[in-house]
Amino acid sequence: MTTESFRILLADDDATVRLLMQAALEKAGFDVTVACDGVEAVRLFDSRPADMVMLDVEMPGMDGYAVCSYLRERVGDELPIMMVTGMDDMQSINRSFEAGATDFIAKPINWNLIAYRILYLRRGYLNMLALKVANARSTAIFSAIPDTMFILNDKGKIIDICSHPDNTPWLTAGAESTLSQSLPEQIVSLYLGAADRARSHGTVELFEYPLKLADGKTKYYENRIVVIDPKETLCLVRDITERKDSENKIFHLAYFDNLTGLPNRQSFMERLESEIKRAQFTGNKLAVLFLDLDGFKSINDTMGHNTGDTILQWAAERLQSSTRPSDFVSRNNTEQPEVKLARLGGDEFTVVIPNLPRTEDALILAHRIREAMRRPFQLESRDVVLTASIGIALYPDDGADAETLLKHADTAMYHAKNEGRDNCQFYNVDLTFQAEKRMHLENDLRNALQQNEFYLVYQPQLDVAEENFQSVEALIRWQHPKQGLISPLDFIPLAEENGLIIPIGDWVLRTACTEAAQWHQRGRPLQVAVNLSPLQIKNPDFVKNVLDILAETGFPPGKLVLEITEGALMEHSENILATLLALREHHIQIALDDFGTGYSSMNYLKRLPINNIKVDQSFVRGLLDKKENLAIVRAIISLSKNLGFSITAEGIESLNQAQVLKYFGCETLQGYYFSKPITMQEMLALTDKQWRIEPLRPNGVNHESS
Repeated sequence: MTTESFRILLADDDATVRLLMQAALEKAGFDVTVACDGVEAVRLFDSRPADMVMLDVEMPGMDGYAVCSYLRERVGDELPIMMVTGMDDMQSINRSFEAGATDFIAKPINWNLIAYRILYLRRGYLNMLALKVANARSTAIFSAIPDTMFILNDKGKIIDICSHPDNTPWLTAGAESTLSQSLPEQIVSLYLGAADRARSHGTVELFEYPLKLADGKTKYYENRIVVIDPKETLCLVRDITERKDSENKIFHLAYFDNLTGLPNRQSFMERLESEIKRAQFTGNKLAVLFLDLDGFKSINDTMGHNTGDTILQWAAERLQSSTRPSDFVSRNNTEQPEVKLARLGGDEFTVVIPNLPRTEDALILAHRIREAMRRPFQLESRDVVLTASIGIALYPDDGADAETLLKHADTAMYHAKNEGRDNCQFYNVDLTFQAEKRMHLENDLRNALQQNEFYLVYQPQLDVAEENFQSVEALIRWQHPKQGLISPLDFIPLAEENGLIIPIGDWVLRTACTEAAQWHQRGRPLQVAVNLSPLQIKNPDFVKNVLDILAETGFPPGKLVLEITEGALMEHSENILATLLALREHHIQIALDDFGTGYSSMNYLKRLPINNIKVDQSFVRGLLDKKENLAIVRAIISLSKNLGFSITAEGIESLNQAQVLKYFGCETLQGYYFSKPITMQEMLALTDKQWRIEPLRPNGVNHESS
């Protein structure tokens, strides 16, 4: 604002004073408006407000005091008003200030100095306007910032709370108010220490702390300390509880399993790396336990994933209760509870045992876990029993980093499963060789179908009554281009694990029906039995696939026998029953393979659409040597015939075995005594061969009781 734009309203009833004052002010560059009395001054100001007013105290009608009071009510305290008086007594001066005057000047006036006096008053006026703008900005900023601001002196007293005290209800201000009255001692120490550092280094100090409030809730606050002067600091307090909660949620999602609440794979690997570094420094050993629940997949398949999730949660609780607190130390976070184990995914869990004094201690813990897992899980409808297979890898013997240790513990766990499940196995180098061989075999298995490396052989089945071969069992073989012939015992379980059994099973069924249809065209109407995997039966498209293959090959459904293992029926469900019934409606026969090795009962089986029962070769092999085998086979045949099932015995290796089985009433015989599995062309040459088997009563069995 220049002096030309600074307008002054001058009111004086003395014309000479008015003219002299106007001349002096205009000479200094001010814009001057004059009034002859107080009434005119009010009128002129109302019509065009001035930036400054000079009033003579003694004026007729309305004196300077009255005009000053009016203007103060009209525009507030910001307008500079100078009283011009010939009275230099203190009473007049006090009355001027009481009326609201900014300054006064006494007559006679020094005209050479009056302009400078006005300039100084103008400067104060401009500073006041700038301060007002600054205060308005500060108020707006304080209102926009969500923080609570308070001023703290060097004695720890709260001098003033600047904004948003509602955000910090625990904070109080007053003449005697101190931080110690509002906050715990350790938090007060944080404030005072940060204030000292801010004064010493001229920095902005930042720190956080949790605070438990009177209502029992815990809040988190972020604080900034800024120096005002050597004795005062400004403290900004922000409630960051929501941010902390979000960070905790993100941390939990990143490092913990949502289902069980246990640490996840990432958390486990970080902790394992940390424990390995500690073991390297201290020279101690540690153990990694890799645990898998045996048979858990069947729980999901038969009872649903909700039940499976519930059992996983219960399993995690058992693992926690059976694990020592020192077995797994959580991430270095004092706010997180101690963690004992981790869930890698599915039904796989891991445990780390740091500072392992003896190798036997890892085995002791593994057995304790197995015992805990053996207890039945009690569901509403039934009890479920699961076991655990556990692999153990040791540092530094079995690996020097987390990935290697975990991989080797996993390998040892698979070895435990192959050894019959529900046991513990330590890692050794041979297991890695076996695992790598298994991996390469799986890769080759994926290409075997496309490369036409599979072929079928057939084992004849003797019809005892007709004394010739009326049926065959189709068996798959794999001719590996480099490894030669690979046993089905090696690749069928692998195919079932990786799902390849579905396309392989379809290939076996299509090939068997195609080749058997050729036999029929040559006048050899043999019945063909094809083994099924439980995964095939669970496939919702299985019945359609079978019917499509029969239609495609022209093989009669009545000549097809589908063999299903007793273990598959143990996972009895409405879907499996519906599948078997649909097959029977199309005249396809169902045989129960490996009977006697599972837990089925005749009462249970009679409700299923089964035509034939195959006595497992393990009973046939010891038929003549073990009385219990003889009794079991005799009972199976007798009960099966009473329930309307036909009987096939497999694994026959001698004439005496065949004679005893015929004596008991077995209708179909299969085994190496008659023929090993042979090709389709070789099979055609055997169809005309006659086999006469004389029944033989075994020792200890009388004719009447048979």
